[in-house]
Amino acid sequence: MNRRMFAGTSLVAAALLMAASIPAVAKDGRRVQLLRDVTLSGTTLPAGQYIVRWQTHSPEATVEFAHGHKVVLSTEGRVEDRGKKYDSDTVVYDTAADGTMTIREIRFAGSSKVLVFKPLSPGEPN
Repeated sequence: MNRRMFAGTSLVAAALLMAASIPAVAKDGRRVQLLRDVTLSGTTLPAGQYIVRWQTHSPEATVEFAHGHKVVLSTEGRVEDRGKKYDSDTVVYDTAADGTMTIREIRFAGSSKVLVFKPLSPGEPN
């Protein structure tokens, strides 16, 4: 009888430990509409709707852009808390002399957190 009780208790304890670890690997995510073709980390993202997911490494973050069910870009960024909540989703761009637009940051409605991306330096590999 004691073995059965021990096995049952161990199983419950293992399940609780696994459930407690799930938030540590969970990702944040939002839908973002890109109104024009843009580049990020040397990759062109055509205009359209994307799911942007990120996993924070305080303050650095691994960021994925998915179109449909396919991840089309994985890059590094950082999360900054600006201290004020934004009213709408906003993609902030830098525009190069040739007209190419690069994502600099993404702001999310109802959140004070912003995803910020480092621009590629001239001569830096894509």
